[in-house]
Amino acid sequence: MSYVFDLERLQALSAAHGKEYRTAEPYPYAVIDQFLRPERALELARHFPQPQDPIAWDYFGAEHFEVKMGCSREEHFPTGLRSAIHDMNSGPFVSFLEQLTGIDHLLPDPHLVGGGIHLTREHGHLGIHADFNWHERLQAHRRVNLLIYLTPDWSSELGGELELWDRQARSCQRIVEPLFNRAVVFSTRSDSFHGHPNHWKSASIHRQSIALYYYTAGADSECPPRAPHNTLYKGLHVE
Repeated sequence: MSYVFDLERLQALSAAHGKEYRTAEPYPYAVIDQFLRPERALELARHFPQPQDPIAWDYFGAEHFEVKMGCSREEHFPTGLRSAIHDMNSGPFVSFLEQLTGIDHLLPDPHLVGGGIHLTREHGHLGIHADFNWHERLQAHRRVNLLIYLTPDWSSELGGELELWDRQARSCQRIVEPLFNRAVVFSTRSDSFHGHPNHWKSASIHRQSIALYYYTAGADSECPPRAPHNTLYKGLHVE
């Protein structure tokens, strides 16, 4: 079976968007539509685990900060979803990310710490935050986030838009709609504030996404180094 992505297309996209990614504000990022092969994206959406499915969901319920479900235990994933994640942790895909971001020596995370699959139900949200920056098990620095949205027929009435905020977490600089089969790639820094504070508004449709993170043995030389930290939330850790 072919990869869940079209590698030739991704290679062309990395060449076309590399400069744009590296000069983007408020921090390096790219938004890529029709990211996965269309038929594979539809398959993933159809078989995406639902709240009632016994896949060892983790429940996050800190109101105003994080209300969602997630699972990083791939042994519980449907076969197609597990295969897709393996594809995006493969050498060819990591090479694509290196070419796009300009960050060399990226490492995938086979443990999916903090990542894997995420599902948001009615009233769910994710406050503005900067992600944890250190993977204890890999002994590596977090450098790149990949988010892929898998809710078919998303519309603005559903909410859940991704917001990219400035590096001081004072104001939103870009709103990214979670359109089906859209990917967002961005550099993970201690000041790359983002989230989806606009609550999800449907009881029957869920916000479905894949979240994968990539690391390097060395820290970001272009950003002031910070000691290892957990997620930093605006209003809790950052004023």
